[in-house]
Amino acid sequence: MRRFISLVGICFLSGLLVAWQLRTQLTSAAQNKKDTSLIEVIHALEQENKGLEERIATLRQKLEENQKNQARFENRLTGLQQQLDELKVSAGLVPLTGPGIIITLDDNTAGAQAAKTSSPATYNPENYIIHDKNILYLVNELKAAGAEGIAVNGQRLVTTSDIRCVGTVILVNSTRLAPPYEIKAIGDPEKLEAAILRSEEFTYLKSREFPVKLTKASQIVLPAYKGALPSQYVRPAN
Repeated sequence: MRRFISLVGICFLSGLLVAWQLRTQLTSAAQNKKDTSLIEVIHALEQENKGLEERIATLRQKLEENQKNQARFENRLTGLQQQLDELKVSAGLVPLTGPGIIITLDDNTAGAQAAKTSSPATYNPENYIIHDKNILYLVNELKAAGAEGIAVNGQRLVTTSDIRCVGTVILVNSTRLAPPYEIKAIGDPEKLEAAILRSEEFTYLKSREFPVKLTKASQIVLPAYKGALPSQYVRPAN
């Protein structure tokens, strides 16, 4: 009986020992499996992080290139805008201000009245009015003297402007003008004044007692050209 009880006890202890060993092995296997899974997750995250870092580096490089290209584009755009502004000034498409001179011309009504009274048979009214050529000659003198902008009675002169008579009316930029005629020119006042005073046209008008006047001004404002620009033969270049 004692031997039977001892055998049962030994079997019981053996069972406990086997169960404990099996449990330990299972726990260890689970732990190893868990560690392996974590390592795989860590490796995967490291690879993902490496890929993101490479992507960030690529995007940074593209960003730097875009910033450089944008800076070059902005510099180019600034240069083009400056050229455009200069061309607008040259073309008369923007108002101008600066020093210069003002020439005022008017018909010689007093001389015409005196001639009509004293010599009615030889009186010719054409000899006592300002003609388109009088204005044109003075404008040409101003251009030759370096005038940077000219206007006649508020009509800005550009390369396509014309000054001509239609009957008894003077047209500038196809706009009818009436006396007195005021020619404003921006440039070196001393140089412009000297050029006009020694010009044949101004001397002629003074000698015929036309009421002409020349004044220097520290600031003159010229309006922008408002007319159309001819484009009959202009085509975009291919």
